[in-house]
Amino acid sequence: MRKNKILIFAFALLVTLPVLDNIFHFSPVKDLFEKRLPVALPNAPKTFLEVKEFPQNFEKFFNDNYGFRKSLITINSRVMDKVFNESPDSRAVVGKDGWLYFDNHNSLLDATGRAQISDELIERGVKSFAENWQKMRAKNIEYLLVIAADKSTIYPEFLPDYITPKGPHRMDKFLSALKQKYPDFPVLDLRPILLEAKKQEEVYQRIDTHWSKPGAHYAYVEIAKLLKFKPHLRSDFKILADGYVSGDIAQIMNSDATELNVELVPQFERKSRIYEAPKAAKEQFHKPMFFENNDKNLPVLFAYKDSFFGNLTELVSEHFSQSAYINEFPCDLNWEILKNYRPNVVIQEFWEGRIEVVLSQCKQ
Repeated sequence: MRKNKILIFAFALLVTLPVLDNIFHFSPVKDLFEKRLPVALPNAPKTFLEVKEFPQNFEKFFNDNYGFRKSLITINSRVMDKVFNESPDSRAVVGKDGWLYFDNHNSLLDATGRAQISDELIERGVKSFAENWQKMRAKNIEYLLVIAADKSTIYPEFLPDYITPKGPHRMDKFLSALKQKYPDFPVLDLRPILLEAKKQEEVYQRIDTHWSKPGAHYAYVEIAKLLKFKPHLRSDFKILADGYVSGDIAQIMNSDATELNVELVPQFERKSRIYEAPKAAKEQFHKPMFFENNDKNLPVLFAYKDSFFGNLTELVSEHFSQSAYINEFPCDLNWEILKNYRPNVVIQEFWEGRIEVVLSQCKQ
């Protein structure tokens, strides 16, 4: 009888623990890295349609916020990683020799040459990017499209055996069509540059999606060549590798894996510095970053970019009097927005795996 009471009490406690954690927040794991914001509590419905959708929206909120969710995910992740040597997240892939890959927007399907993109989308994209270039050129503004390489493109040899790298990629189809119609279109495809650079050193992080600081420097030098400014060479930096860091893929997996952090410490006095983005820019853009330079005679830069450009902002900003970096990747440039920043140079940068997402936004 006593044993039954203990079992009933234990079961009741187990059932109520998530509710108690939602109230008192005593779960030991407070944060998870999920590359997205948690689902917010839906507002009280005001229309019939909102009433109809409320149960489904509340379920999404509950599934994302129930008590002990973060701790249970962490426990599962550690068991899958340490015991079974498997990724706990279907988007994260465990490769060879400690290399991790992230499957986003069919990027790993792209690595096998099997990701498809329609001719109609390619045609729209070519038309829109050509118009972006021509609009800027008509206003005497220098324009450059920059394509950041996926890690699987640069380091296919560390992919797991069940993923067989094979071209062409969706990006190849787009760039081929773009160059065929507009041979002089100003585009920097960083894939061949980084494939060559990896012969000298590791240019991507093993447990992160992105290139390393040395890898970013190769991109910076190539951007400088095309925009015709003199870059700081590797001899202008001291290489510092004295700490270990995690990476975004390791964090998605809730893995405690770390890797050596390689920094490029400038041996010159920086002329540029970050400053708080104007209120209007914060309201208009997603995560804007603004830099100003001591040399006011330099040109002004406006760049649409994604997370790959993060390691480039401090390097590139040394060569512009004002630099605005907008964490967005539109297809069609809006001059009514751009003209407020009076740019002399406009850059559009995005990661190759995002090609279909970007082209889907192009006007028809």
